[in-house]
Amino acid sequence: MVLCQRLPLLASFKVTYQCNLSCRACPFHFRAQHPRSAMHWETAALLLNKLRKSGCQIVVFEGGEPLLWRDGNRTLHDLIVHAKTLFLRVCLTTNGTVPLDVPADRIWVSIDGLRETHNRLRSNSFDTVWENLRNACNRNIFIHYTINRENWRDIEPLAHMLGNLPTVRGITVQLFYPYAQGEEDLRLTGQERMQAIDTVLRLKRNGYPIFNSSSALTAMKKHTWRCREDVLINVDPDGTITRGCYAKRRGTVRCTECGFTPIAEASAAVSFHPTSLYAGWRIFFAD
Repeated sequence: MVLCQRLPLLASFKVTYQCNLSCRACPFHFRAQHPRSAMHWETAALLLNKLRKSGCQIVVFEGGEPLLWRDGNRTLHDLIVHAKTLFLRVCLTTNGTVPLDVPADRIWVSIDGLRETHNRLRSNSFDTVWENLRNACNRNIFIHYTINRENWRDIEPLAHMLGNLPTVRGITVQLFYPYAQGEEDLRLTGQERMQAIDTVLRLKRNGYPIFNSSSALTAMKKHTWRCREDVLINVDPDGTITRGCYAKRRGTVRCTECGFTPIAEASAAVSFHPTSLYAGWRIFFAD
């Protein structure tokens, strides 16, 4: 029955595959030359209206690099302003190489290690990202750290460095997911996965601004969480809308290797787990 269907909570909205980096862990920049690799304004506006009618409350613009998107004289700034008339929160995930002067409610900037590690993984972009973080006017910025085999030991010293950036509110982590498109050497072993999560949990206990809940991180470590994939809805640059797992149509679905902590957190939140509800409130709504 339609009345029994769970409403999507969060939308991953890939407005373009175009990117100025070629990060080792990312499969999406390879698709920049595909037909319909970026949306027109009219398509994006139509899809945002469809998401609103579906009951979705939060939209996160992604890429590629979403801040490179434009259609005529319209840029992502215009799309964010329009989306804010429709949703409770409009957010952005960016590689941080473009100035962060957009009115998103929350901005996630990807950093994947200390300078040497990040540069190796993310096209020598560390200095540019750091400078843009220092100069940002938006004070609702989080670091998005995707833990993989090369960078999991860097998260503690990086968390310490980030304490010197007043523009950054905190860190959210997720685990590398192998899309089976040439990046499998970044896959964590089972032991590395447990050690990495234990490190993040220890940092959180010691007062570092890790915004993932301890319960969701522990569940990811032990593979004990129940996935409620219907909390997520995905939009790709060709206009396709897909309900469920982030990896659908984007790679091979391997549930046993899932590292998508936002889905673990949202799955627990819709089951009224108090720590995940609190984490969601802190991340998306707390001033």
